[in-house]
Amino acid sequence: MQAPTNVPEIVSPETVSASEQAFRALREQMRELNALCTAMSQSFEVLPMERRIVTSSARMAGVDGCSLYRREGDQLHFRVVKSTSLGLMAVTDFGEDGVFKPIELADADGTPCRQAVAARTVHENDVVNISDVTRMPNYDASRIAQFDQRMGYDTRSILSLPVSFNGGDPIGVLQFVNAKNVVGNHVPFSSSHVQLARSLEALVGMLWTLGG
Repeated sequence: MQAPTNVPEIVSPETVSASEQAFRALREQMRELNALCTAMSQSFEVLPMERRIVTSSARMAGVDGCSLYRREGDQLHFRVVKSTSLGLMAVTDFGEDGVFKPIELADADGTPCRQAVAARTVHENDVVNISDVTRMPNYDASRIAQFDQRMGYDTRSILSLPVSFNGGDPIGVLQFVNAKNVVGNHVPFSSSHVQLARSLEALVGMLWTLGG
């Protein structure tokens, strides 16, 4: 007897559940992105929108931290940093001696500084994805260590993107820290994170260019 050829594929409950979770997460991301676009269409007031973007970005991406640096000459200045686990929302660089002091993009002789993650993001004008900050020999991790020690934090992974407008030169950096899965475990940043982050940095670039 010949076996039937059109037997429907049996999908496990676990697969259905995972697919449903992914669909719900994508639907929520689209809802939040639409909300951000709507808010920007009504106001280009920079600081309130920066705070809203980093808060929404952290939630959409499922990460613990999100921050913005804006380029001013040969320095990157912190604009906003958000950390869910620390309960932190800072909108200052905390002065020259603080953990959020400006990041130099060039030495005194004009040589590009590439040791800091954010600085390299600007110079390479590309995504920097670090899955483990304890294993990044080509970077200076002293700022990360200083932040962790002062704030009682544990930086594991970083996703850093250049912020630009219409494909122009970088005018800042959008950074995500410590990606987590649905049960709260640390995971590397994925291509899905990068895709979402690109949409968010485009919003920041538009905000800074049109809002001043």
